Formats: sequence, structure tokens, C-alpha cells
Amino acid sequence: MSLRLALIGAGRMGAHHARVVSQSPGVALDVVIDRDAGRAELVASLGGARHGTDCDLALGCDAAIVATNAETHSDVAATLLGAGIPLLVEKPLSPLLGEARLIVEASCRLGVPVSCGFVERFNPVVRTAERLMHEDFGPALHLVAIRHSPPPEAPLKALDHGDANRVLPGLSVVHDLLIHDVDLALRLSAGGWTGQAVGGIWASPWTATAEIADCTLLLAGGAVATCSASRMSQRKVRSLSVATERAMLELDLLRRTITVYQHVGHLTALDDAGYRAQTVMDLPFVREAGEPLALQLAHFLALVRGDADPELERVSLLGPHEAVAALQDQAIGGLARAVPA
Repeated sequence: MSLRLALIGAGRMGAHHARVVSQSPGVALDVVIDRDAGRAELVASLGGARHGTDCDLALGCDAAIVATNAETHSDVAATLLGAGIPLLVEKPLSPLLGEARLIVEASCRLGVPVSCGFVERFNPVVRTAERLMHEDFGPALHLVAIRHSPPPEAPLKALDHGDANRVLPGLSVVHDLLIHDVDLALRLSAGGWTGQAVGGIWASPWTATAEIADCTLLLAGGAVATCSASRMSQRKVRSLSVATERAMLELDLLRRTITVYQHVGHLTALDDAGYRAQTVMDLPFVREAGEPLALQLAHFLALVRGDADPELERVSLLGPHEAVAALQDQAIGGLARAVPA
């Protein structure tokens, strides 16, 4: 019997979720809810679902995906968790760390599963890296992540027209992009976060929102992660380099390829060749397949059915939120920079 799923939020991510749900076995899109009735109707048509503007329409469903604006996640989650409905909440759980903690605490107290949209966990190339590290190479010692994107359409217009087209503040790049790589760093280092985070945040004078953020995190066991996120780039980049004691793994999260380098020795030649380092390169087969968003949905359905551990899921959710909150706190304390208008 298919699980009946509610989708709250019919924006860009909501439409992606609707598409994936409509193509996935064992689940049916029952209702799409959005404050914009026309948008709800359009997205509902992707899966032949009901539509409306009232969140109470989700109360008869088996589970729900929350893809509304991040600032509303906490209120929506409180209502639905209180009604016993398992939730997949798009990241972040909330831009406010206190609210994110309340969502996880409510899930634990009520015994209702909750997950967060850390979709890169389900990227096949990340799963391949996790397997290789577990079987052969050991945990990460150093991670370098780059997640850069061109500006969305509205900020581009603001840049073109200056003050005439200022954009209202939106979700910070810290919670939009950077949090993904902080999450991966915590997973691949086989340890938690020590509470130490330093970095800088650039807030656009045109959008009044943080658009560039770099940070360095000290992870348990002494591993170091350096993460860079930008929504002001001229091209889209999703790269992750992971150094262990025995190998360097370079991941392209867009092309879903992985390259493994292993240093095997040094050569000192007597001729003009000079010093050389010998490195073996391997291109492992990425045997895991599937769209990350669909794999994330399958994992969420396993949580709903009791085939995955909801407590392990809850434990994994707050670390990334805590780390990016610490970064924002110290940046506001003096490291934030903005280009003059």
C-alpha cells in the first residue's frame, strides 16, 4: 500500500519534490499546499494530487515534505509533528539554531521521525567515497569543499540596476549552500565538531543578504575542514577533496565522478629532471546509482515505515546547524565584510 504524502510549499524545491514523488514507488502525492493557490494547483498537477492553501489539509496524510520558506519551517513542523506526521524538512530545519533544536526535540519527545534535506548525503559519488574510506583509506584528515553558484535572477537585476532594484533579504548562503559541505565534513571525518569555527561572510549591499562565506572547522580527532560557498560566481562548482592518511579523494559532485590519488614515492634524478613525486591515480567505478533527491526520499520513506533508525537520523541533524550558527556569530562579531554601495 502506498504512503500518502503531503507537500507543503510549491516553489522551486517543492516542484522538484513533487516530480520525484510522482516517479517513486510506494508513495503517492496526496495534496500540495501553498499560500499561492495557483502555484499549489500547478505543482499538484504533476502528481494528480489535491491542492489548497491550508496546512490542515496535510493532517490526514502518512507523512509530509516541508519546502516552504525556511523562516516558516519551525511553525509548520510544530503543527505537523504534534499531529504525529513524520517530516522531511528542507534544509535548514530553521535559520535559527534554537528553532532547529526545538524541531529535533519535538521529534524525539513525540516519537515522530524527522529528517532534513541534506541531499548531498545521497549523492552516489559521496556514497562511493564513504565506502572507499571505510574499506580502504580511513577517515578524513583534511577536507576542502567548494560550492559556488551564479547569482539568482533577482540579485542579478539588483546588480544591474543598483539601488533601483534592491532585493528583500533572503536565506543566507550559509544556510543555503555552505551547510551542505559542513554536513559532509562531519560525516566523512568520523567524528563530531569541536565547537571551533572561523571564517568570513560577505553581505551584498544590493540584496542585504550574505552571498559569500568561507570557513574553517576543527573536527573531532583533529581533522580540519575548509568550506567555501558563493552565490556570486560566474560558474557552478561542486567539488570536494578529502585527504586521509593513505589517499586523496577528489569528488566532482556535479559530474558524479571520483578520482583517487596515492603517493608512492620520491625520485631524485641526477639529470635535469630534478625532484619528482610519484603518484598513482585511480578512477573508481561509482556503482551506486540514482538521483540524490529520489534516494533521499527513499530513505525518508524507510524512516516512516520503521525500516531505518529515527534516533540515528535525529543525532545527525543538529551538528551542521550548530557549526554554521557559530560561524555566523563570530562573523557578526567582526569578520563580516560588505562592498560599499
